[in-house]
Amino acid sequence: MLDRSLSGTTLSEGDHMKTRIAIIGGGASGVLAAIHLAQRTDPKEIMVIEPRARIARGVAYSTTEPVHLLNVRAANMGALADGPGDFVSWLAQHGPDTADGTRFMPRMVWGDYLAGRFGATGIPVLHGRRVTRLEVRGGTTILHLDDGNTVETGMTVLAMGHALPVDIPCVDGIARDSGRYVRAVWDTWPRWPAADAPVVLVGSGLTAIDVLLRLRRGGYGGVITMISRHGLLPCAHGPVEPVPSPVIPADTTPTARQYLRHVRVALKNGVSWRAAVDSLRPCSNALWARLPDTERRRFRRHLFHRWHTARHRMAPPVARRIAEEIATGRLVVRRGHVAGLSGNGHDLRVHVRTRAGEEEFAADMVMNCTAPDTNFRRVDTPLLRCLLDTGMAVPGDLDVTFATDANGALVGRDGKPSTRLHAIGPLRAGSLFETTAIPEIRQQAHALAAFLFPS
Repeated sequence: MLDRSLSGTTLSEGDHMKTRIAIIGGGASGVLAAIHLAQRTDPKEIMVIEPRARIARGVAYSTTEPVHLLNVRAANMGALADGPGDFVSWLAQHGPDTADGTRFMPRMVWGDYLAGRFGATGIPVLHGRRVTRLEVRGGTTILHLDDGNTVETGMTVLAMGHALPVDIPCVDGIARDSGRYVRAVWDTWPRWPAADAPVVLVGSGLTAIDVLLRLRRGGYGGVITMISRHGLLPCAHGPVEPVPSPVIPADTTPTARQYLRHVRVALKNGVSWRAAVDSLRPCSNALWARLPDTERRRFRRHLFHRWHTARHRMAPPVARRIAEEIATGRLVVRRGHVAGLSGNGHDLRVHVRTRAGEEEFAADMVMNCTAPDTNFRRVDTPLLRCLLDTGMAVPGDLDVTFATDANGALVGRDGKPSTRLHAIGPLRAGSLFETTAIPEIRQQAHALAAFLFPS
């Protein structure tokens, strides 16, 4: 059994550890799983393996920028499925003036909260290691770490979060080696843009908004151009309002057209678009599960971008800031497909296909702010490759992430759910429509703990 003290030690080559439950990934998904599991079993029988130096600091919550706000009100950001108001209670203890459930708090504050709640469990953490492959041997699973050590475990929870975005096509060698193109915007940037030189952000979603805010806070004052396929920005949150019953009845004929028809009827009858979207959150996974693949593809092709901008909204202060950027001409949003990126030693040229034809944009820096790649056949990560190559996992619906059953168990090549390997959070997007936000992930964590350790 791994002792807590091992979380800060250096293990020698060939060291072998044992634990009852191993959680691969110590970001929000992994920590929420750990907290709920600790309510049902001895925390010392759980181990979290996290490559970063800090726990609970995945991509979203590792930011140190106070301008990066949560996109959910504080009242619904508690870590516990049976206590969503726990975050507000924590705020009251640590800063009474911020204990307002309607506020959109800085993400780094929520990271502090989650790390504190995790620390109170006493669960040991193995920092600075990555699991590169695993093998199932009878009733145990052997996790191979990137330092040559191994962990033997009875159950494994995969909580690695999001993959990198798909690379921009046709990036030439000069552009790639220049330091002016940033594919992983949450990693350390190789350079900072010149003060007034143009910057291009590929994508116009919440990640692009975060990058813009970081650039401005760092003193960059030039024009930022966001380029995305649909040229849409995220919508903004409005005042708190009552949420009606789901505007799409459970017995609706499962087609994208019929789902859309019910939403339009609700809007015509006076339901606000925000309330209509929010009403579907508790049942969206069930509605998605009823759609045949042809209808899911139709929804993805024609409706998903509209849904995404309405569902994943900006906090009001952020929305006001973006409106000011557009009004002053410092932010330009363009619709188009980025077809390539080339360098000339002085700047970058972004080649864009638009409805009007080909356009070229000059940029001092180009940031890839597109969505994470969910096709794991394309993701060159050793652990994901191992799971697919060995048949322990298969791609989910529409080739998205992994196939999982109702309890989050990985479905293997033989079509059977694993009794040893479970997934949580973004990794379940191959079977679930809503699986990336904290309210959904904490419910998954609660359900997984109850399944593995029924009372």
